[in-house]
Amino acid sequence: MTAELVKAFNSLPRKEKTPSGLVPNEWHFDIRYVHLEPTPSHVLVFVQPQSQLIHMERLPVGLPMDAAGIVFFPESGKEAAPEAAKGILHSFVNNMGNNVMGARAPPPFAPWKLTEDRSLAVAVGNELKRLGVRPDGVCNIGVSRPSVNKLADTVFTRVFSRLKETIFPERLVRDVISTPTSIGFENFKLDDPPLNMHDLNGVPDLLMKYVQLWKNCEPPGPESNSSAVLGDIQLGMAMLERKLIEKPEALIKGQADRGSPEAALDYGLRLYFGLTCKRDRTLARSYIIKAITSPDASDELMAIAHGILIEWCIFSARFNLRSRYLFAASHHANASARLGRRATPNPALPASSAVLWFMNTFFEPLSVKHPELYFFFKDAIAAMNERQKQVESGRKKMQAKRMKKPNRYRCAAVGCGVEADSGKMLSKCAGKCDPDKKPSYCSKECQKLDWKNHKPYCLPGAECSVIDDSFGSSAPSSKSGPGSLQVPITTANGSQMTISSSTFDAKTLKEIREHAAEWESGNITHLPSSLNIELERLEIRDPDAEDE
Repeated sequence: MTAELVKAFNSLPRKEKTPSGLVPNEWHFDIRYVHLEPTPSHVLVFVQPQSQLIHMERLPVGLPMDAAGIVFFPESGKEAAPEAAKGILHSFVNNMGNNVMGARAPPPFAPWKLTEDRSLAVAVGNELKRLGVRPDGVCNIGVSRPSVNKLADTVFTRVFSRLKETIFPERLVRDVISTPTSIGFENFKLDDPPLNMHDLNGVPDLLMKYVQLWKNCEPPGPESNSSAVLGDIQLGMAMLERKLIEKPEALIKGQADRGSPEAALDYGLRLYFGLTCKRDRTLARSYIIKAITSPDASDELMAIAHGILIEWCIFSARFNLRSRYLFAASHHANASARLGRRATPNPALPASSAVLWFMNTFFEPLSVKHPELYFFFKDAIAAMNERQKQVESGRKKMQAKRMKKPNRYRCAAVGCGVEADSGKMLSKCAGKCDPDKKPSYCSKECQKLDWKNHKPYCLPGAECSVIDDSFGSSAPSSKSGPGSLQVPITTANGSQMTISSSTFDAKTLKEIREHAAEWESGNITHLPSSLNIELERLEIRDPDAEDE
């Protein structure tokens, strides 16, 4: 197809002025991410500055109008260049869409000159040369002047406003949808942490990361097929390690290339972490997308793949999240929630841990700046709202239980602050004080520290020695399994949050609190009000269950 496009393009007439003879045959082009759901995609935009003519081409070339363009998501000019070059050829060969005019259409032509943002100009020019485009003048792409870039924004805004009027009859919706801007690849720097540990020494850690991410993205449900395969973290790591031996990179890649969605997702995750292969973020995404778009993929597998792509988007630049990554992550969260509910409907948890974490940590806080999020992603929003209702209901029940026995759910040591959702998580004083007056402790160290305070009261009929029996007001955004500890913390800039875990002990949680002074708002831009830290996937517990 590309060779035919090049041949057709090279045969087009090329003059200094457009066929009208009124304006220079010079065209500015750029790439933008149009986030309109349910079919978001990147578009290649052409603008002729003097006449303000505009043409748009969805990428990848040939993408149906009713399909989402999730296959194409470039992170650099070099990565965008092949598809952009194909889009240029396709647009001019097909007469910028003017063929719909029939006999009144102007004849097709090749551009005399192309200009673009600096980050894309060189890469696209080199790609056109590689493809054999002639003459060289077309390939020598210039850099657009600031005034041309500004004009392109104005023209695109005008056309995008008309598009919104056609799609969204409600003015309120139209007003909150932001206008896509040109993607500047030049100044974008990935913040993807280096994990190039494809030697055996790094394997155990990467095995855990692989299994943890998979399990966090699994749709909830007691009969999940993936849960049966992976089991808990330790079993999952053992099974994955055996799979790496039985199906090395060459074998799993071959199966993925032959169309197996399970192999494609497996290989994509291996590439993402660099697990016994060279780490490649871009190639990892392409194989995960291959799993999603496979006609043989189950709803559950697609839900997991979409969940993994949430992390792929978010951890591109955690401290400077660009809007297209936020919209793309939201698209994947919405798809994961919808597919997950369809695959394994489970009223106990409305979506995977990955979806709920994203919705609470990024989606909800950033919706203030991007209110259109609430108009597009209904499935993910429904899951978030349902989970928040569950958490609030559980919090009220927990507070009621705590009020009946306040000493049983909070460490009595002054300044400790550790709380528990189950009385069994704390140790009661074994002395002679009355049962309803007994203090509880998260550790022997806290009990020793509090002994001087409690000793005079450790007698039958004595008053309670607990100085502070109040509880933190925050509840974890996603409830831990039976036996969860939580500790409130205050960051260096005064932000309040609660950390909760059913797998970390009180000492570890307090160590995390000690490091809170380093959590500045300038370094961590989206600090949640509560945070769950788990070594294994969270289990959902009936809030009405007894914990005595």
